[in-house]
Amino acid sequence: MAVAAGGKRVSVHLADQDAKILIMVLNHQTGEQDDAGPVPAEVAVLRTVDACGTHTDHDGHAWWAPLDDPPRPKKHLT
Repeated sequence: MAVAAGGKRVSVHLADQDAKILIMVLNHQTGEQDDAGPVPAEVAVLRTVDACGTHTDHDGHAWWAPLDDPPRPKKHLT
């Protein structure tokens, strides 16, 4: 959806939020744009998706979903 909505670039961000993995996809646009629309149904129905949503602001569209699966600790290389 982010690519199909146009814009000058798309970026994917991962973060640790409240012991969950937060995935955010940003569609960077300038000027006037339509609403981001709903989160794709294929994402909303995934078992690990705790919640999901969208928003539109001056930078473009954002689709987000925290996964109900805690991030794993880093493996230590020896």
